[in-house]
Amino acid sequence: MENTANKALGCAFALAVLLLGAQLTSSSGYLGFHRDELMYLALGKHLDWGFWSNPPFIGFISYLGQQFFGSSLLATHVLPALSAAGVLWLMALMMRALGGGMYAQLLCGASMFCSIAWLRAFSMLQPVPFDIFFWSLLSYFLLQWLKTGADKWWLYIGLAAGIGMLNKYTVALWVVATLGALLLNYRRNVFTRKAPWVAALLAGLILLPNALWQIRHHFPVLHHLKTLQETQLQHVQAADFLKDQLLVHAGFAPLWIAGLFALLFSVRLHAFRPLAWQYLLVVGILLVLKGKSYYTLGAYPMLFAAGAVALEAWVFNVYARAALLTVFVAISGPLMPTGKPFLPVNQLVAYFEWLKTDVGVDAPLRWEDGRLHTLPQDYADMLGWEELAALTDQALLQAGPLDSTVVYAENYGQAAAVEHFCKQPHPPAFSFSDSYLLWVPENLSAGKQNLIYINDELGDDIKGLYGDIRCIGTIQNPLAREKGTGVWLCKRPKSSFPALWKHRVREERD
Repeated sequence: MENTANKALGCAFALAVLLLGAQLTSSSGYLGFHRDELMYLALGKHLDWGFWSNPPFIGFISYLGQQFFGSSLLATHVLPALSAAGVLWLMALMMRALGGGMYAQLLCGASMFCSIAWLRAFSMLQPVPFDIFFWSLLSYFLLQWLKTGADKWWLYIGLAAGIGMLNKYTVALWVVATLGALLLNYRRNVFTRKAPWVAALLAGLILLPNALWQIRHHFPVLHHLKTLQETQLQHVQAADFLKDQLLVHAGFAPLWIAGLFALLFSVRLHAFRPLAWQYLLVVGILLVLKGKSYYTLGAYPMLFAAGAVALEAWVFNVYARAALLTVFVAISGPLMPTGKPFLPVNQLVAYFEWLKTDVGVDAPLRWEDGRLHTLPQDYADMLGWEELAALTDQALLQAGPLDSTVVYAENYGQAAAVEHFCKQPHPPAFSFSDSYLLWVPENLSAGKQNLIYINDELGDDIKGLYGDIRCIGTIQNPLAREKGTGVWLCKRPKSSFPALWKHRVREERD
């Protein structure tokens, strides 16, 4: 038995290495940086204990990545790819703790290679891949506590929960669901022991610097949540949320469903039943709060591990096992371009049109505005940035001295694209969007007279402020989410631009 387990872990290691290589070799692809990746690269240059819409961990990760690997597209994807390998390894450990062997590991490994959710999540620099890693780590620690009852696992849970919440506050959802799951189970007497409370104290101490940062900056997270609710979460429908839970893992959905069923009803896995209740509570809470579909992703590695162990126990025949794995992969294969854009752009357009028209699957094309588009929103967010930077370079060449010029962008993607892609020397790009609001100076020198203005339209306030306004150009790529965004060079202000700027900064920060 021990020899089989060791072979399974050896298989897991080999699969993790292959997964790392697959993620990196397909990272360059046919598209470019996602707007959020450009923002996270900027966070790495402004390290702090918090940001407008993110805790500090992603800034630290971005800083490390840029220091050790650089800021190319391939280099930026190294750490997310490493997190994918880490999640696969944790799945192997959970699978082994539940009694699984080689076949169970092959099922877990195949799911990591073929699941749309994993392909999408681990292919970009963002908090999500590390959030999945921390959820998986927490689930592994909880599983070990359920198996052994040793108090040390609660200390590990407290440590992982604290660091995990420094990456993404959704880890608190794992904590709340776990508390609920244990209260529904005979293991509820654990709350009479010191270990869970020490774990909570440890997590709180780790999170304390970020909490103090939130207080000092008047809780930007609350402003972010309000904006999120008004612009995105109101479009979330319960039916779409539940449908996404089935679609995001494509042909491997039966694997996690088998895991949930086994945790709920299997006598062999009776001790681990709180893991099933935890997942159901996570889904229930998100349905009530109208959370996004991907908020659940961290809960699935544990279910995949349980499902792989269950199918290994239920399916004995070697040919039946091979057929089952083949079916899972065959169903997932045609859907893989929805997880990673490894096709040329024109082929992606044709593919998604086929998926919508012939297959009847249009969920990947539904954006945050609730409407259907030509490409998935994430893919459209990877287009147009170098075109925008080239237009800004033209404006910089015509603007005059840098110390008299301000570059303003309406959203963080535009500002980050200017800073990352512009070839001409340029002043810092300012924006009132997301974390850029934290970095804008309130006072500008009186010599700041020229403005390079980046937005989808030229507002009346800008028209009335400058006597000389020239449109340098607009983004023409019809598939880019930023299509139509323009770059204007504004000269000869009719009144004091620094005075107007100071007023706007105070207005935005209030």
